[in-house]
Amino acid sequence: MNHRINPHNQNPEDADKNIVSQNETIGGISKCPPILKERYQVIKPLGESVWSHTFLAIDQDKPSKPPCIIKEFVNLDDRKDLVFQGQEILPTFSCDPVQLDKIGKHPQIPEVLASVEYDGHRYLVQEYIEGSNLATELIEDGVFSENKIWQILNQLLPVLEFIHDHHLIHGDIKPENIICRTKPGTNTQEFVLVDFGVTISTNGDLLSIGSINGSAEYAAPEQTKGKVYPNSDIYSLGATCLHLLTMVSPFELFDIKAEKWVWRDYLKHPISRYLGRILDKMVQRDHRQRYQSVAEVIKDIKYGPTPADVLLQKPKWSVTIWGAAAIALLSLVISSRVPSPKPEPSFSSSRTRTIPKLEPSLPQPKIEDTTKLPSLPPPTGIVDRLSPLRTLATTSGPVWSIATNPDGRIVASGSTDGTIQLLHLRSGQSLGKLSGHDGPIWSVAISPDGRTLVSASGDSTVKIWNLYTGRLKNTLYDHQKDVFSVAISPDGNTIASVSKDRTIKLWDMNTGMLLYTLYGHLDEVQSVAFSSDGKTLASGSNDGTVKLWDWRYGRLLRTLKGHQGPVWSVAISPDGQTLASGSWDNTIKLWDINSNSGQRVSWRSQRTLIGHSEKVQSLQFSPDGDTLASGDFGGTIKLWQINTGGLMGTLKGHSAWVNLTFDPQGKTLISGSFDDTIKVWRFSPYRF
Repeated sequence: MNHRINPHNQNPEDADKNIVSQNETIGGISKCPPILKERYQVIKPLGESVWSHTFLAIDQDKPSKPPCIIKEFVNLDDRKDLVFQGQEILPTFSCDPVQLDKIGKHPQIPEVLASVEYDGHRYLVQEYIEGSNLATELIEDGVFSENKIWQILNQLLPVLEFIHDHHLIHGDIKPENIICRTKPGTNTQEFVLVDFGVTISTNGDLLSIGSINGSAEYAAPEQTKGKVYPNSDIYSLGATCLHLLTMVSPFELFDIKAEKWVWRDYLKHPISRYLGRILDKMVQRDHRQRYQSVAEVIKDIKYGPTPADVLLQKPKWSVTIWGAAAIALLSLVISSRVPSPKPEPSFSSSRTRTIPKLEPSLPQPKIEDTTKLPSLPPPTGIVDRLSPLRTLATTSGPVWSIATNPDGRIVASGSTDGTIQLLHLRSGQSLGKLSGHDGPIWSVAISPDGRTLVSASGDSTVKIWNLYTGRLKNTLYDHQKDVFSVAISPDGNTIASVSKDRTIKLWDMNTGMLLYTLYGHLDEVQSVAFSSDGKTLASGSNDGTVKLWDWRYGRLLRTLKGHQGPVWSVAISPDGQTLASGSWDNTIKLWDINSNSGQRVSWRSQRTLIGHSEKVQSLQFSPDGDTLASGDFGGTIKLWQINTGGLMGTLKGHSAWVNLTFDPQGKTLISGSFDDTIKVWRFSPYRF
């Protein structure tokens, strides 16, 4: 076997230069494996490119003889026949091995074990990562799900950011160079970026070994022309994701004649517009129109497009453009709504779908109450910028939704990766995760008896879980688009769900049967809530209205108009008298839900609460009904007194979009945020 490890070395007896020792060679073919630096024994070749060859080896110095990887770079004289754009290409190893050693401290980057240069060759020895590469997984398992693409992006983008922060560019991101392994000490998957042998220094010559060596299928256009930038890595990662989603070469996913990507035509399963827009920007052919930094991609994933992304794609608003300022444009889109003819609400019933029952097992959550929540000294007067009592958890991604069970012991949170995390409120102990959705979890709700959890997702489904066994009891499929919010009736028998498809659906909790579909909103329906007696259902929509329904008979009771922007949150007070609505116009309105005016459309609310400087995302009444908590896109939480409408306190601690729920016992407020944290705030017995 020809290992290509410098068979021409003339000084094997020189201890200082003993790069390779060979017992015998015949015509340059090794009879036994060569040894690099009298330590690393080559086992077999793994691959080669124009400028380098890769080998599997073992470290003979360590008792366990662990495997390692050797990268050999060709001699400068070996490829002088190559020219590029009329110029002779001189391969150079432009990256300082010291820099590679520094980034090798990252747990998702192989450690550098040795770097040796001899006779015009450079050898790099790196840690061997056990696992399968994504190219192999694609062949064995077929196209990747959207959920797995989110996992890849969420895990590898911070790795890329780390590399770029060290003034390096990987230069060769592709499925073969991403290893999926079991994270040490856990049972979870972890993605590791490998093959740093051609990593490029951003401080060096752009026309270098790395810029030419990148795999053509995944290399950015500028890289194939001898130029490379940090966002060339972003392009390669995006092209890799497109290949994994389609199982089609990126060469075929780009229509050269039309000069546009056509990767959506090759999808085996549809993906969300949210992910599609991010991938489109990652693979922009012009590097100036691409994401300029990894931080921009991460920001878009965490704080960018929201469940109302279609509002900005297909606005139903009249817009006047005065300049190119995007913020001003967005403000106009939200605030200058054009009235549209109101269609007559209709009502339909369907009982024809049979829902399969799936029962994956999870360890039964342990909910023993082992610790006591510490107390804070009683506050005096109005409390502003109160610090959270504690951070309950730091999650693996943005928290989209949050709920507690009736005894206040379990907190459930839905995240971008399609999982639901269960936590013990007082101890902070993880009780496990519920996995099954293929999209972000927009909403979670727990039944009044505490036994059932319902989740709504971007995969257009609603799932019903046994909270104590972790078993998936049912999946409800009738929505055509993302399901943004779910609520459970007070008797625990009915589920209400609302969707991007502009409908409200009512389901039988026990059988999963679709009972009714309510129509009437002109745009996406974002939020839903039952009254305490279970007779009235409230829904909030991007059309700027709130609708009240007698859902049992499919009858629209009233339409509440007054907001100047989408309504993303509705809540009904425990006594069933007051409805609160939160909007993109930065206000909260309080409505008399039992008004006997007889009018089908109400324009006048009881009170408008003004104080938020960002769009209002979440509303929750305290269990006693005296206080309303509101959360906005900037992470600010405000507490309002219902009787007077007075602002009682402002809670600061989150840095992004926040969702709220009260401990049903009324002692704490729990907030989950896009900043990846869940926080607990002392609320009772002290009053602000």
